[in-house]
Amino acid sequence: MKLKLYTILFLFLSSASVFAQKDKFEHKIVAGYNFGATAPVPIPSEVRTISSYWPEFTPQLGYNVTYNHTSKWAISSGILLDNKGMGVRNRVKYMYTSVILEKDGDRPLTGYFVGRNETRVKSAYVTIPLYIVYKYNTDWNFKIGGYASYKSSSEFKGDVWGGYLRVEDSETGGPTGEKIVIENKGDATFNFGDDIRDFDFGLSCGAERRINDKFGIYSNLSWGLTSIFPNDYKTVSFKMYNIYMAVGLTYKL
Repeated sequence: MKLKLYTILFLFLSSASVFAQKDKFEHKIVAGYNFGATAPVPIPSEVRTISSYWPEFTPQLGYNVTYNHTSKWAISSGILLDNKGMGVRNRVKYMYTSVILEKDGDRPLTGYFVGRNETRVKSAYVTIPLYIVYKYNTDWNFKIGGYASYKSSSEFKGDVWGGYLRVEDSETGGPTGEKIVIENKGDATFNFGDDIRDFDFGLSCGAERRINDKFGIYSNLSWGLTSIFPNDYKTVSFKMYNIYMAVGLTYKL
């Protein structure tokens, strides 16, 4: 799948060179890195404290084309191979979840967990952005718009430990079932990567600073409007969104 995506990007870059001399169009290669989080907004009450956060390896690579409508205004689009991800460790109280109890023969359990939680998220997307660009001067461009992304792969996995899981009551759905103590990291794990939506849509804004005739630097903030899990998904009880800032270099073809 990833090989096909890189092939598509290569074809875009190859075709871009044919049109690069047209005055109305600008063609660029972009390469950067995504920093941010796949997070609930707002932070739910089940999350009591966040003890640590770290970014995953999340590069961004793509092709951008800009149509200069006037000397001040333009329209921009392109295609990106867009990786988004992070890791977080926190303390939770009565967080609804499903885990595999590995010390008990991979026993599946669903219920309300109290204790420590570690979640690692990493997804790869093919992203099509669309922007309105304002050219402030010869060095600075500002843009605002949106994006649509198609997921090519995803991970959403982690561990719970240092607490207990109160098994969900099969009749009432409440935390009144068996109490399972989970002491050590690795005893109970989860993996919901296959349940992440195939598509992500959101808003985006950013700026670009020209360094010289060929190179520039850019930053873009993308804010997902679509929860990464389906609306009727119950294993993760709160909605989570991709919120990332990309920082990188542009090269004018």
